[in-house]
Amino acid sequence: MNIPGLEKVSALLREGDEFLITSHINTDGDSVASCLALQLMLRKLGRRGTVVLQDPAPENLDFLQGFDGGFTAAESRPPAHFAAVLDCPSLERTGTASDHIADGGRVVNIDHHLGNTLFGAANLVTDGVSSTSELLYHLIQHLEIELDEQLAELLYTGILYDTGGFRYSLTTATTLDVAADLVRHGAPLDVIADRVFNSSSLAQVKMMGKAVESLKLVEDGRIAVLHLGEREMGTANTDKAVNYGLMIRGVEVTLLLKEDSHEHYRVSLRSRARVDVNKVAAAFGGGGHNRASGCRMDGARAQVEQALIREVATQLG
Repeated sequence: MNIPGLEKVSALLREGDEFLITSHINTDGDSVASCLALQLMLRKLGRRGTVVLQDPAPENLDFLQGFDGGFTAAESRPPAHFAAVLDCPSLERTGTASDHIADGGRVVNIDHHLGNTLFGAANLVTDGVSSTSELLYHLIQHLEIELDEQLAELLYTGILYDTGGFRYSLTTATTLDVAADLVRHGAPLDVIADRVFNSSSLAQVKMMGKAVESLKLVEDGRIAVLHLGEREMGTANTDKAVNYGLMIRGVEVTLLLKEDSHEHYRVSLRSRARVDVNKVAAAFGGGGHNRASGCRMDGARAQVEQALIREVATQLG
């Protein structure tokens, strides 16, 4: 697959000896898997990579080889002169991890999000693939790196997560071809699917119950709104809760308001084909994909909720 940026990214990865590897805050399956995959790819190229993330990786990914000891908290360290930022539309979205990139450091930017700011010295960026992990598969082919079982497992995990089990619209025929090749190279598809989708803690399951209990429908049943307060969330991962709204017939968009602190919310948005929630999120300084996006908002819950509903209703017409 010919993707603009393959040559420049490949050259920069060969230029540096040691890379800081990072991704966006509030890590997920694609960001973690792609970071670990690039770390392994660099090792195969005779380079070194250290993964530095602001936030802990989700516990359900602890089956991945390289997970234990694969991450380093963003503590004091010498600034990195080479860095790779994965699955992240802007350098700012890496949070505190970007503090450890030297001024003038050479940055590789590999991403599939809409609105990527092309901040790298070399950019492998397209919104036409399912995931950053799928992009890395094509980079592996270009670099002629051996695709072994460990790499196959990592890349399949990232692809499976970001496609929602091959259900989302960015799943293409090429995505399925890539996934099939990863299985041929040893990715245990049943184990990965079970760990990615069926490995919640008791706290997470209870939290999802509270989210569902809060669910209400507005705009003639076309918008589902869910809410989780700060105490209700605790330390549980909330990624799955937003999807419950779309299980209801007639719902076009679902919104989940997650209260980080008093009157400060992280908002997750999901949609069917009719509404581009990336545009909704962008109206509030966020972004993501057409069917899955997010943003941060401040204010009283009722005000935040109404502002989001108005923006979605404008697109619904």
